[in-house]
Amino acid sequence: MKSSYLGHGKVILIGEHAVVYGYNALAMPIKSLQIKATVEPAKTMWMDTTGYQGPLFQSPAEYDGLKYVVKTMLAKAESQAAVKLTYTGEIPIERGLGSSATVALATVRAMNEYFKTALTEKEVMAITNHAEMINHGKASGLDAATVNSDYLVFFNRKDGPQTLKTILGATLLIMDTGELGNTKQAVNMVHEEVQNSTAKAANIQRLGQLADDTKQAWLNQDQAEVGHIFNEAQTNLASLNLSTPKIDLIQKMVLVEKGVLGFKLSGSGLGGIVIVLCRDQTVAQKIAAKCRQQVASSWIEEI
Repeated sequence: MKSSYLGHGKVILIGEHAVVYGYNALAMPIKSLQIKATVEPAKTMWMDTTGYQGPLFQSPAEYDGLKYVVKTMLAKAESQAAVKLTYTGEIPIERGLGSSATVALATVRAMNEYFKTALTEKEVMAITNHAEMINHGKASGLDAATVNSDYLVFFNRKDGPQTLKTILGATLLIMDTGELGNTKQAVNMVHEEVQNSTAKAANIQRLGQLADDTKQAWLNQDQAEVGHIFNEAQTNLASLNLSTPKIDLIQKMVLVEKGVLGFKLSGSGLGGIVIVLCRDQTVAQKIAAKCRQQVASSWIEEI
């Protein structure tokens, strides 16, 4: 007997970092980036991933959130049974694409089915979110909500996720800079800056306002306004020292091209991914080709 669950990644469109402080953010699922978690009987607790194959509870610290999920699910099932967890497919790690949240959610759901624990949706998300807290030090809940959604998610910590089904009518180019981000480092760095500077605190508040503005522009299908907001958000995020020389270089290469509406980093920053709002797929393909030497990979999503 075995059970599996196929999870997908995500990208934050606007509001990263601000969402940690209770402001709004907007994120979207990426169905083309997937990880499948499979649970099956074993003689000893075992894990098989692209990065680690071995005893589950002896895995490196980067898997601590996952270990929490497994221990919690075994306790919920009131079971001491050994299982093997296998992860197939891949979402690049430490890029802001939701890899840790996807793995946590997929594991909860696969183990829930395997052990027939009949967890409520609230319980599933609580376990997933706690794993994210372990992984990142301070997690808003946005990643977990978005990898659990089939639609755009407008989110704040107080109200939780709201889905948006409106289509903007543009194309989003997502590019992996090849630079590993570090969510915990970035969140801690911004927290220190916000504590010590009223100007930095105002930047965070403005990022939250920009998320509200993006939602309204999206509902109005105003692609140009969304692009303008992306550009302002990138300036704001760079002022928080979250950009890198490579991100700055890609920004200069991209914004001079006709049909590009906006550019920004996505996620925690200090590396990771950038997103480019393009008028259509032809523009997105042209930008991807132009930046091929600067990025590790890219994806195009119709939004």
